[in-house]
Amino acid sequence: MTDTVETDTVELLLELFCDEIPARMQKQASEDLVRGLVEAFTLWKLSFEGVQSYVTPRRLTIVVTGMARRTTEVRENRRGPRVDAPDKATEGFMRSNGISSRDQMNRCVEGKDTFYFYELLTPSRTAEVVVNDTVFFIIREFPWPKSMRWGAASERMDSTRWVRPLQNILCVLGGKALPVPVNERLKSNNNTRGHRFMGGEPFSVNNFADYKQKLLEHHVILDSTERENRIWEQATALATQAGLTLVADKGLLAENAGLTEWPVPLLGTFDAAFLEVPPEVIQLTMRTNQKYFALRDKHDKLSNHFICVANIEATDGGATIVAGNQKVLAARL
Repeated sequence: MTDTVETDTVELLLELFCDEIPARMQKQASEDLVRGLVEAFTLWKLSFEGVQSYVTPRRLTIVVTGMARRTTEVRENRRGPRVDAPDKATEGFMRSNGISSRDQMNRCVEGKDTFYFYELLTPSRTAEVVVNDTVFFIIREFPWPKSMRWGAASERMDSTRWVRPLQNILCVLGGKALPVPVNERLKSNNNTRGHRFMGGEPFSVNNFADYKQKLLEHHVILDSTERENRIWEQATALATQAGLTLVADKGLLAENAGLTEWPVPLLGTFDAAFLEVPPEVIQLTMRTNQKYFALRDKHDKLSNHFICVANIEATDGGATIVAGNQKVLAARL
């Protein structure tokens, strides 16, 4: 049996799991999470190699690679007032640096004057301490454009706010759970959940590769770009099978990826009589109200077909979902 060799760096995996995050807020939230962590680690001189963030309707995830196990010890030689300066100036410098006696300062000659100098030492801290403080602060101060409190009255007195009720915090550092106590109800762990309906029971993870693979096994595609590609490829295939052409819409593609963790495109129809309505009107209501993709026929005219994107693999192949969406669209048209 070989001994485990401890490396100089570790991986940080953080997931903030909650109820559905509005699709319009996801991109900015992911960027805000990255910025918050990077600013904190830079401030504490905790080095790392890379940062990657992910977002789904139910989770904000970030992985930091090549993180040092400790911050860098910093020694700073601060120059104070001249030794013959008024006492108030010297006392102010001492207070601002936590100096209790003039004996703690050095005297150095610069040019024709002699100045007080104080060597300020910022000791090294462990990555665990820095991550703990950083995660706690970020959750408490996260800049959601809209947020809420939840739970019983006693819980709502707590200052924790989130865009939707925060259900769980996964925080794994160097393969081990780092318990960050956010409030009386929430403490981070190494567990998470998969898809709301197809994900089964909670499961534990020990690193990012393990996390991403297990999410996939529990019907969650973590990467939004992968979800977009899945939607586009499957929707295009459905359109081609029906002899139609999918109308490209990058914004709608991104929005549907932000509404689903396991996207399943489905083909539906509406009464051809509605095609008497200007095509711009039909496309607008399909896109804005229903998040449907429009299709064109072989003559490049708007078809009475559409593609909706479900968030589940239905046992009936999606027939019930399609029927419901057709009914809603007919009412709108």
